Amino acid sequence: MRVIRPSEYRVMPWKNGGGVTTEIWASPPSGVFDWRVSIATVNADGPFSTFTGYERHIMTLSGEGMILDVAGSGKFTLEPLKPFSFSGDAQVHGSLLKGAVLDFNLMVRRDFGSGTLQVRDCKAGVRLGSKKSLQLAYVLQGESQADSHQLEPNVSFYLGTGEFFTPPAPLKLAICEITPRLLPSLNA
Repeated sequence: MRVIRPSEYRVMPWKNGGGVTTEIWASPPSGVFDWRVSIATVNADGPFSTFTGYERHIMTLSGEGMILDVAGSGKFTLEPLKPFSFSGDAQVHGSLLKGAVLDFNLMVRRDFGSGTLQVRDCKAGVRLGSKKSLQLAYVLQGESQADSHQLEPNVSFYLGTGEFFTPPAPLKLAICEITPRLLPSLNA
């Protein structure tokens, strides 16, 4: 388990130059990423950056919400803590409902694997992690200990494939689960 403090997050411009994003984690950390988790403040209506070859998962963390107009698929309203997925290939336009929103994003390169984004209310003693997937969890509410680290809102933690963590206190988490595609067997 690796705890990621907000001081480790990286701030960078959006791909389309329309704002900034706070990158929580990217794998690999430089160059073309296989998957990335980030948070962005959206202050104005406008186009989303395209990420060809990626699947995108998004939800708002705060604000009144936003309407996404996804070319070829229709209009969808983002509400706080309700994940929505769409193709990074699509042309997308965001329209704010009532002022700025803070959004949370997971992007996974399709030829690397697949991903999901969910919000979970985890009771104390609930085991987190997976034998087949890796997880990045972002603390939305609650406080708990992880070894010598304090988990609290805006702190994240990473669990590699086969790693598990059982929080001793309740936490509300945004959980990104990434399942890499299996490499073909040399004996096949």
